[in-house]
Amino acid sequence: MAGIVLAFGSKDNLMEDVHLLSKKWSENARIVVVSGPAVREAVLEKASALFVEENLVLVLFDPPPVIISDLETTLRLLKERTGIIIYSTVSDFSLAPSLEVERVNIETEKQERVKSKVLAAVRGDGKKMTDKAYALLKERVKDEALLEQELAKLISYVGDKKVIEAKDVVAVVTELDEEDFINLSEAIARKDRKRIIAILDVLLSQGTNLLAIHSFMARQISLLLQARDAGDLLATAPEFRGFSKGFSKLKEALDTTPSERRNFLAYQKPYYAYNLSKSSQKFTDTTLLSLLRMLSQFDRMVKKGTKYDRVNFEVGLLGI
Repeated sequence: MAGIVLAFGSKDNLMEDVHLLSKKWSENARIVVVSGPAVREAVLEKASALFVEENLVLVLFDPPPVIISDLETTLRLLKERTGIIIYSTVSDFSLAPSLEVERVNIETEKQERVKSKVLAAVRGDGKKMTDKAYALLKERVKDEALLEQELAKLISYVGDKKVIEAKDVVAVVTELDEEDFINLSEAIARKDRKRIIAILDVLLSQGTNLLAIHSFMARQISLLLQARDAGDLLATAPEFRGFSKGFSKLKEALDTTPSERRNFLAYQKPYYAYNLSKSSQKFTDTTLLSLLRMLSQFDRMVKKGTKYDRVNFEVGLLGI
């Protein structure tokens, strides 16, 4: 018997969450996501099929309650044959008790997972962390994939000190807004020099270290190149839901599971990947590779020692 999972999450995390939830049934699940009126058609089609793939997981994204109510009997039959995830972004979404669903709050589970990782890292080094420091760390590290890296930097920074405080987090962990970097990359694509400098000014005025901007940009340009390479598979649709169909297959195209997932487009949050994919269409491969070369040259200059890091960085960006 497969079953039904009722999960509560957000649109931005949809694909990431369903990939995680689908492991309940299969490590190599073939995930099919449907929403709106298509929910009725998909459920009826799978329920009437003579054979259903063993690794199929059907995801009903924000399904209209009236359709779920109409399909209650069909869903009870279908859940015996395949895994079903009903993913809702509405916290008060409910289902009939007769469906016997397993309820999962993604955000609650994520918070518990983050807490466990932080405690393991801190205690493993014989340290403690104040509540204020922990709250600030969670606020600044929004991408869970970056958590271990930021914890390692934090533990190294405090050295022999036994208690990690909020001021330590402020000093080490930089809050980066992905939207700012999307805007920066689009300004570069348009060769809008005034906008490039304006966004750079905002990032630096917020206390973002120039090397953090450099590191984030290098990673983002790599992701933009990956988005261009995956163009045929992604076939960037004008709407997010259309894009997500191709994006869900991207992980399957990888030969192995990478250790540094944050560096791969397939492991980004779906809506961020969608924005990256749209942005990638505004560049040529030549421009993106030129940006990577500029960032590499800047990195070498910094390591050799220079008094004019910001000026060199701006000149490099404006020269693309």
